[in-house]
Amino acid sequence: MSPTIDLTTPGFWLVTLLALALMTPITHGSLRRWVWAVVNVLFIAWMLRLRVVEVLAGVAVAHLALRMLTCRGWRGPVAAAGFVSVLCLFVLHKLPGLSREMGTGVVNPLLLTVGFSYVFLRLIDAGRVIYEGGRAPPSLPSTINYLLPFHMLAAGPIQSYEDFVDQPAVPRPISAVQVLGGVERIALGLFKKFVVAYVIQKVFLTDFYVTGPYFLLEVQMHYLWIYLDFSAYSDIAVGVGRLMGVHTPENFDKPYVARNMIDFWDRWHISLSRWVRRNLFIPIQLGLARRTGGKRALLIATLAFTVSFLLCGLWHGISWPFFAWGAMHAAGLVITNAYRHWLTRRLGSKGVKAYKAKPGYRLLAQFLTFQYVALSLVIITYPWKDLWS
Repeated sequence: MSPTIDLTTPGFWLVTLLALALMTPITHGSLRRWVWAVVNVLFIAWMLRLRVVEVLAGVAVAHLALRMLTCRGWRGPVAAAGFVSVLCLFVLHKLPGLSREMGTGVVNPLLLTVGFSYVFLRLIDAGRVIYEGGRAPPSLPSTINYLLPFHMLAAGPIQSYEDFVDQPAVPRPISAVQVLGGVERIALGLFKKFVVAYVIQKVFLTDFYVTGPYFLLEVQMHYLWIYLDFSAYSDIAVGVGRLMGVHTPENFDKPYVARNMIDFWDRWHISLSRWVRRNLFIPIQLGLARRTGGKRALLIATLAFTVSFLLCGLWHGISWPFFAWGAMHAAGLVITNAYRHWLTRRLGSKGVKAYKAKPGYRLLAQFLTFQYVALSLVIITYPWKDLWS
Protein backbone atom coordinates (compact mmCIF):
# COMPACT_ATOMS: atom_id res chain seq x y z
CA MET A 1 0.00 0.00 0.00
CA SER A 2 1.42 3.37 -1.00
CA PRO A 3 0.72 6.40 1.20
CA THR A 4 -1.62 8.96 -0.32
CA ILE A 5 -2.24 12.22 1.53
CA ASP A 6 -4.32 14.80 -0.30
CA LEU A 7 -4.81 18.28 1.16
CA THR A 8 -7.92 18.78 -0.94
CA THR A 9 -10.04 15.94 0.51
CA PRO A 10 -12.87 16.57 3.02
CA GLY A 11 -10.96 14.54 5.60
CA PHE A 12 -8.07 16.98 5.58
CA TRP A 13 -10.36 19.95 6.22
CA LEU A 14 -12.20 18.14 9.01
CA VAL A 15 -8.89 17.44 10.74
CA THR A 16 -7.85 21.07 10.18
CA LEU A 17 -11.02 22.33 11.85
CA LEU A 18 -10.49 19.87 14.71
CA ALA A 19 -6.90 21.06 15.17
CA LEU A 20 -7.97 24.70 15.20
CA ALA A 21 -10.76 24.04 17.71
CA LEU A 22 -8.50 22.09 20.06
CA MET A 23 -5.23 24.01 19.80
CA THR A 24 -6.29 27.66 19.56
CA PRO A 25 -7.42 28.09 23.18
CA ILE A 26 -4.49 26.17 24.72
CA THR A 27 -1.84 28.37 26.38
CA HIS A 28 0.21 25.61 28.05
CA GLY A 29 3.14 24.42 25.95
CA SER A 30 3.22 20.78 27.08
CA LEU A 31 -0.53 20.29 26.69
CA ARG A 32 -0.43 21.93 23.27
CA ARG A 33 2.31 19.54 22.12
CA TRP A 34 0.31 16.50 23.24
CA VAL A 35 -2.93 17.69 21.62
CA TRP A 36 -1.08 18.45 18.38
CA ALA A 37 0.50 14.98 18.52
CA VAL A 38 -2.88 13.29 18.96
CA VAL A 39 -4.28 15.17 15.96
CA ASN A 40 -1.31 14.19 13.80
CA VAL A 41 -1.43 10.51 14.78
CA LEU A 42 -5.17 10.25 14.18
CA PHE A 43 -4.82 11.90 10.79
CA ILE A 44 -2.01 9.59 9.65
CA ALA A 45 -3.82 6.50 10.92
CA TRP A 46 -7.01 7.57 9.14
CA MET A 47 -5.43 8.58 5.82
CA LEU A 48 -3.12 5.54 5.60
CA ARG A 49 -5.73 3.12 6.97
CA LEU A 50 -3.52 2.04 9.85
CA ARG A 51 -4.32 1.39 13.46
CA VAL A 52 -3.11 4.06 15.88
CA VAL A 53 -0.94 1.45 17.59
CA GLU A 54 0.84 0.78 14.30
CA VAL A 55 1.60 4.45 13.72
CA LEU A 56 2.87 4.83 17.29
CA ALA A 57 5.06 1.76 16.84
CA GLY A 58 6.82 3.35 13.88
CA VAL A 59 7.22 6.67 15.72
CA ALA A 60 8.46 4.95 18.89
CA VAL A 61 11.30 3.28 17.00
CA ALA A 62 12.34 6.62 15.48
CA HIS A 63 12.04 8.37 18.87
CA LEU A 64 14.21 5.78 20.62
CA ALA A 65 16.87 5.98 17.90
CA LEU A 66 17.02 9.78 18.12
CA ARG A 67 17.34 9.65 21.93
CA MET A 68 20.17 7.11 21.72
CA LEU A 69 22.22 9.44 19.50
CA THR A 70 23.20 11.30 22.68
CA CYS A 71 24.39 8.17 24.55
CA ARG A 72 28.15 7.92 24.92
CA GLY A 73 29.56 4.79 23.38
CA TRP A 74 26.38 4.22 21.40
CA ARG A 75 26.30 7.30 19.18
CA GLY A 76 28.33 5.89 16.31
CA PRO A 77 26.73 2.42 16.10
CA VAL A 78 23.21 3.83 16.58
CA ALA A 79 23.77 6.50 13.92
CA ALA A 80 25.09 3.93 11.43
CA ALA A 81 22.42 1.32 12.16
CA GLY A 82 19.66 3.93 12.19
CA PHE A 83 20.72 5.45 8.88
CA VAL A 84 20.96 2.06 7.16
CA SER A 85 17.58 0.96 8.57
CA VAL A 86 15.79 4.16 7.55
CA LEU A 87 17.42 4.06 4.12
CA CYS A 88 16.29 0.46 3.60
CA LEU A 89 12.72 1.34 4.62
CA PHE A 90 12.76 4.30 2.26
CA VAL A 91 14.00 2.17 -0.66
CA LEU A 92 11.38 -0.43 0.19
CA HIS A 93 8.72 2.25 0.06
CA LYS A 94 9.98 3.47 -3.32
CA LEU A 95 9.88 -0.05 -4.82
CA PRO A 96 6.15 -0.87 -4.89
CA GLY A 97 6.57 -4.48 -6.03
CA LEU A 98 8.97 -5.26 -3.22
CA SER A 99 6.92 -3.37 -0.64
CA ARG A 100 3.79 -5.38 -1.53
CA GLU A 101 5.65 -8.62 -0.88
CA MET A 102 7.36 -7.56 2.36
CA GLY A 103 5.09 -4.78 3.69
CA THR A 104 3.31 -6.84 6.34
CA GLY A 105 3.46 -7.16 10.11
CA VAL A 106 5.93 -4.80 11.77
CA VAL A 107 7.41 -3.69 8.45
CA ASN A 108 4.12 -2.24 7.20
CA PRO A 109 3.62 0.55 9.78
CA LEU A 110 7.32 1.39 9.69
CA LEU A 111 7.21 1.44 5.89
CA LEU A 112 4.23 3.79 5.80
CA THR A 113 5.50 6.19 8.47
CA VAL A 114 9.29 6.18 8.60
CA GLY A 115 9.58 5.20 4.93
CA PHE A 116 7.35 8.00 3.69
CA SER A 117 9.43 10.43 1.61
CA TYR A 118 9.11 13.61 3.68
CA VAL A 119 9.35 11.72 6.98
CA PHE A 120 12.58 10.16 5.73
CA LEU A 121 14.11 13.58 5.08
CA ARG A 122 12.99 14.93 8.47
CA LEU A 123 14.48 11.91 10.25
CA ILE A 124 17.82 12.38 8.52
CA ASP A 125 17.87 16.09 9.36
CA ALA A 126 16.98 15.53 13.03
CA GLY A 127 19.50 12.72 13.35
CA ARG A 128 22.32 14.80 11.91
CA VAL A 129 21.60 17.82 14.11
CA ILE A 130 21.30 15.72 17.28
CA TYR A 131 24.41 13.68 16.43
CA GLU A 132 26.40 16.90 15.94
CA GLY A 133 25.12 18.27 19.24
CA GLY A 134 23.25 21.14 17.62
CA ARG A 135 20.00 20.47 19.48
CA ALA A 136 18.66 18.08 22.12
CA PRO A 137 16.58 15.05 21.06
CA PRO A 138 12.81 15.57 21.02
CA SER A 139 10.24 14.36 23.50
CA LEU A 140 7.74 11.76 22.29
CA PRO A 141 5.02 14.27 21.33
CA SER A 142 7.63 16.50 19.70
CA THR A 143 8.91 13.52 17.70
CA ILE A 144 5.38 12.96 16.39
CA ASN A 145 4.84 16.63 15.64
CA TYR A 146 8.15 17.03 13.81
CA LEU A 147 7.94 13.84 11.75
CA LEU A 148 4.19 13.76 11.06
CA PRO A 149 2.71 17.28 10.79
CA PHE A 150 -0.44 16.46 8.85
CA HIS A 151 -0.57 19.70 6.84
CA MET A 152 3.04 19.39 5.58
CA LEU A 153 3.16 15.72 4.54
CA ALA A 154 1.45 15.85 1.15
CA ALA A 155 4.00 18.05 -0.64
CA GLY A 156 6.13 19.63 2.06
CA PRO A 157 7.55 22.02 3.08
CA ILE A 158 10.34 20.17 4.89
CA GLN A 159 10.86 22.06 8.13
CA SER A 160 14.41 21.84 9.49
CA TYR A 161 14.80 20.27 12.93
CA GLU A 162 16.54 23.39 14.23
CA ASP A 163 13.67 25.57 13.06
CA PHE A 164 11.16 23.20 14.68
CA VAL A 165 12.96 23.21 18.03
CA ASP A 166 13.46 26.98 18.06
CA GLN A 167 9.81 27.91 17.43
CA PRO A 168 7.89 29.00 20.57
CA ALA A 169 5.96 26.31 22.43
CA VAL A 170 2.92 28.58 22.51
CA PRO A 171 2.57 31.09 19.64
CA ARG A 172 1.35 34.62 20.16
CA PRO A 173 -2.43 35.04 19.93
CA ILE A 174 -3.37 35.28 16.28
CA SER A 175 -4.88 38.60 15.19
CA ALA A 176 -7.79 39.14 12.82
CA VAL A 177 -5.37 40.34 10.14
CA GLN A 178 -3.32 37.14 10.49
CA VAL A 179 -6.46 35.02 10.28
CA LEU A 180 -7.45 36.77 7.08
CA GLY A 181 -3.92 36.32 5.76
CA GLY A 182 -4.02 32.59 6.45
CA VAL A 183 -7.46 32.18 4.85
CA GLU A 184 -6.31 34.24 1.84
CA ARG A 185 -3.27 32.00 1.41
CA ILE A 186 -5.45 28.88 1.51
CA ALA A 187 -7.87 30.44 -1.00
CA LEU A 188 -4.94 31.29 -3.29
CA GLY A 189 -3.76 27.68 -3.18
CA LEU A 190 -7.22 26.33 -3.97
CA PHE A 191 -7.62 28.81 -6.83
CA LYS A 192 -4.24 27.93 -8.33
CA LYS A 193 -4.96 24.20 -8.16
CA PHE A 194 -8.64 23.95 -9.06
CA VAL A 195 -8.89 26.86 -11.50
CA VAL A 196 -5.60 27.86 -13.13
CA ALA A 197 -3.77 24.50 -13.01
CA TYR A 198 -6.97 22.65 -13.91
CA VAL A 199 -7.58 24.82 -16.98
CA ILE A 200 -3.98 24.43 -18.15
CA GLN A 201 -4.16 20.66 -17.73
CA LYS A 202 -7.46 20.27 -19.58
CA VAL A 203 -6.77 22.77 -22.38
CA PHE A 204 -3.07 22.41 -23.15
CA LEU A 205 -1.68 19.09 -21.87
CA THR A 206 -1.81 15.81 -23.80
CA ASP A 207 0.77 13.81 -21.79
CA PHE A 208 3.15 14.54 -24.71
CA TYR A 209 1.26 12.40 -27.21
CA VAL A 210 1.19 15.32 -29.70
CA THR A 211 4.27 15.97 -31.85
CA GLY A 212 5.43 18.89 -33.95
CA PRO A 213 5.35 22.56 -32.88
CA TYR A 214 2.62 21.85 -30.32
CA PHE A 215 5.10 19.67 -28.42
CA LEU A 216 7.22 22.77 -27.71
CA LEU A 217 4.16 24.64 -26.44
CA GLU A 218 3.24 21.71 -24.20
CA VAL A 219 6.74 21.70 -22.72
CA GLN A 220 6.21 25.29 -21.57
CA MET A 221 2.68 24.75 -20.26
CA HIS A 222 3.67 21.52 -18.53
CA TYR A 223 6.28 23.38 -16.46
CA LEU A 224 3.73 26.05 -15.51
CA TRP A 225 1.17 23.39 -14.60
CA ILE A 226 3.60 21.54 -12.32
CA TYR A 227 4.59 24.79 -10.63
CA LEU A 228 1.01 25.92 -10.07
CA ASP A 229 -0.18 22.52 -8.84
CA PHE A 230 2.82 21.97 -6.56
CA SER A 231 2.96 25.48 -5.14
CA ALA A 232 -0.81 25.34 -4.52
CA TYR A 233 -0.24 22.57 -1.98
CA SER A 234 2.46 24.66 -0.32
CA ASP A 235 0.14 27.69 -0.19
CA ILE A 236 -2.51 25.58 1.56
CA ALA A 237 0.03 24.17 4.01
CA VAL A 238 1.43 27.62 4.85
CA GLY A 239 -2.07 29.05 5.31
CA VAL A 240 -3.18 26.21 7.59
CA GLY A 241 0.07 26.52 9.56
CA ARG A 242 -0.54 30.23 10.13
CA LEU A 243 -4.03 29.58 11.47
CA MET A 244 -2.77 26.89 13.85
CA GLY A 245 0.29 28.84 14.97
CA VAL A 246 2.63 26.15 13.59
CA HIS A 247 5.60 27.59 11.72
CA THR A 248 5.47 26.36 8.12
CA PRO A 249 8.36 27.43 5.84
CA GLU A 250 7.81 29.01 2.45
CA ASN A 251 8.56 26.67 -0.43
CA PHE A 252 8.50 28.78 -3.62
CA ASP A 253 9.67 32.23 -4.70
CA LYS A 254 8.84 32.84 -8.38
CA PRO A 255 11.12 30.09 -9.79
CA TYR A 256 10.02 30.90 -13.35
CA VAL A 257 12.11 34.12 -13.26
CA ALA A 258 15.31 32.38 -12.14
CA ARG A 259 18.33 33.44 -14.22
CA ASN A 260 20.40 30.27 -13.68
CA MET A 261 20.13 26.85 -12.04
CA ILE A 262 21.62 27.96 -8.72
CA ASP A 263 19.10 30.79 -8.60
CA PHE A 264 16.37 28.32 -9.58
CA TRP A 265 17.08 26.06 -6.60
CA ASP A 266 17.00 29.10 -4.33
CA ARG A 267 13.42 29.62 -5.54
CA TRP A 268 12.03 26.13 -6.28
CA HIS A 269 11.06 23.69 -3.50
CA ILE A 270 13.16 25.86 -1.20
CA SER A 271 12.88 23.59 1.82
CA LEU A 272 14.16 20.62 -0.21
CA SER A 273 17.07 22.57 -1.69
CA ARG A 274 18.05 23.73 1.80
CA TRP A 275 17.79 20.16 3.07
CA VAL A 276 20.09 19.02 0.25
CA ARG A 277 22.51 21.83 1.10
CA ARG A 278 22.56 21.02 4.84
CA ASN A 279 22.65 17.24 4.67
CA LEU A 280 24.38 16.41 1.39
CA PHE A 281 26.20 19.26 -0.34
CA ILE A 282 27.95 20.85 2.67
CA PRO A 283 29.01 17.53 4.31
CA ILE A 284 30.38 16.25 0.99
CA GLN A 285 32.11 19.56 0.27
CA LEU A 286 33.68 19.76 3.75
CA GLY A 287 34.75 16.11 3.65
CA LEU A 288 36.49 16.53 0.29
CA ALA A 289 38.04 19.86 1.37
CA ARG A 290 39.62 18.18 4.40
CA ARG A 291 41.05 15.43 2.23
CA THR A 292 42.52 17.88 -0.30
CA GLY A 293 43.65 20.54 2.16
CA GLY A 294 41.20 23.07 0.73
CA LYS A 295 42.64 22.88 -2.79
CA ARG A 296 40.64 22.50 -6.02
CA ALA A 297 37.50 24.21 -4.69
CA LEU A 298 35.79 24.20 -8.09
CA LEU A 299 36.32 20.45 -8.56
CA ILE A 300 35.08 19.77 -5.03
CA ALA A 301 31.93 21.82 -5.64
CA THR A 302 31.40 19.94 -8.92
CA LEU A 303 31.56 16.57 -7.16
CA ALA A 304 29.32 17.78 -4.33
CA PHE A 305 26.69 19.10 -6.76
CA THR A 306 26.78 15.89 -8.80
CA VAL A 307 26.40 13.46 -5.90
CA SER A 308 23.81 15.62 -4.13
CA PHE A 309 21.47 15.95 -7.09
CA LEU A 310 21.83 12.40 -8.34
CA LEU A 311 20.63 11.35 -4.89
CA CYS A 312 17.95 14.06 -4.99
CA GLY A 313 16.67 12.58 -8.24
CA LEU A 314 16.53 9.08 -6.75
CA TRP A 315 14.70 10.46 -3.69
CA HIS A 316 11.88 11.50 -6.01
CA GLY A 317 11.75 8.01 -7.48
CA ILE A 318 14.10 5.06 -7.96
CA SER A 319 13.94 4.93 -11.75
CA TRP A 320 16.02 5.90 -14.76
CA PRO A 321 13.89 8.99 -15.62
CA PHE A 322 14.39 10.44 -12.13
CA PHE A 323 18.09 9.56 -12.22
CA ALA A 324 18.35 11.39 -15.55
CA TRP A 325 16.42 14.34 -14.10
CA GLY A 326 18.86 14.52 -11.19
CA ALA A 327 21.82 14.27 -13.58
CA MET A 328 20.43 17.09 -15.73
CA HIS A 329 19.99 19.38 -12.72
CA ALA A 330 23.44 18.44 -11.42
CA ALA A 331 24.92 19.34 -14.81
CA GLY A 332 23.05 22.67 -14.81
CA LEU A 333 24.36 23.54 -11.34
CA VAL A 334 27.92 22.52 -12.22
CA ILE A 335 27.89 24.59 -15.44
CA THR A 336 26.40 27.60 -13.63
CA ASN A 337 29.00 27.41 -10.87
CA ALA A 338 31.87 27.04 -13.33
CA TYR A 339 30.56 29.95 -15.44
CA ARG A 340 30.29 32.15 -12.32
CA HIS A 341 33.86 31.24 -11.40
CA TRP A 342 35.14 32.03 -14.90
CA LEU A 343 33.16 35.29 -15.12
CA THR A 344 34.46 36.51 -11.75
CA ARG A 345 38.06 35.84 -12.74
CA ARG A 346 37.58 37.59 -16.07
CA LEU A 347 35.51 40.64 -15.03
CA GLY A 348 36.06 40.96 -11.29
CA SER A 349 33.27 41.44 -8.74
CA LYS A 350 32.32 44.92 -10.00
CA GLY A 351 32.28 43.78 -13.60
CA VAL A 352 30.05 40.81 -12.75
CA LYS A 353 27.64 43.10 -10.93
CA ALA A 354 27.42 45.41 -13.95
CA TYR A 355 27.03 42.41 -16.26
CA LYS A 356 24.10 41.06 -14.22
CA ALA A 357 22.39 44.46 -14.25
CA LYS A 358 22.02 44.48 -18.05
CA PRO A 359 18.33 43.79 -18.89
CA GLY A 360 19.12 41.94 -22.13
CA TYR A 361 21.44 39.43 -20.46
CA ARG A 362 18.98 38.95 -17.59
CA LEU A 363 16.05 38.21 -19.91
CA LEU A 364 18.15 35.81 -22.02
CA ALA A 365 19.37 34.01 -18.88
CA GLN A 366 15.80 33.72 -17.56
CA PHE A 367 14.57 32.34 -20.89
CA LEU A 368 17.35 29.73 -21.12
CA THR A 369 16.86 28.67 -17.50
CA PHE A 370 13.10 28.33 -18.00
CA GLN A 371 13.64 26.12 -21.05
CA TYR A 372 16.25 23.98 -19.30
CA VAL A 373 13.97 23.31 -16.33
CA ALA A 374 10.98 22.67 -18.60
CA LEU A 375 12.93 20.09 -20.61
CA SER A 376 14.13 18.38 -17.42
CA LEU A 377 10.51 17.93 -16.33
CA VAL A 378 9.68 16.27 -19.63
CA ILE A 379 12.19 13.54 -18.79
CA ILE A 380 10.16 12.34 -15.81
CA THR A 381 6.71 12.58 -17.43
CA TYR A 382 7.25 11.60 -21.07
CA PRO A 383 5.60 8.23 -21.97
CA TRP A 384 8.85 6.43 -22.70
CA LYS A 385 7.24 2.97 -22.69
CA ASP A 386 4.91 3.94 -25.52
CA LEU A 387 7.89 5.25 -27.50
CA TRP A 388 9.52 1.82 -27.58
CA SER A 389 6.33 -0.24 -27.95
